[in-house]
Amino acid sequence: MKKNKINRLYLLSAALFAAIAVWFLVSVNNADSAANGKRTEAVYNSVMNGASLCYSIEGEYPPDLEYLEKNYGVRINKDKYIVDYSYFGANIRPTVTVAEREGS
Repeated sequence: MKKNKINRLYLLSAALFAAIAVWFLVSVNNADSAANGKRTEAVYNSVMNGASLCYSIEGEYPPDLEYLEKNYGVRINKDKYIVDYSYFGANIRPTVTVAEREGS
């Protein structure tokens, strides 16, 4: 009888340890996803801030992303992020979409 109780205790301990390990792995994955979202948001903000700075200095939005990189110091890791910069006109704010590349 006593041996049966000890086996149940070990089984309960192992199940509790497994549950804690799974919870930890899920938490780490969620934290990593949140951090990736913040980095993507930082790239977006960098592009939009550069475009706004260009507009305030030159009176028109930059025609493309390369112009921002060359003249306003915007730096984008193109191996990690895809940036779609849609220019509609000199006085219309561009539309910017940033996505993280898969596998990066």
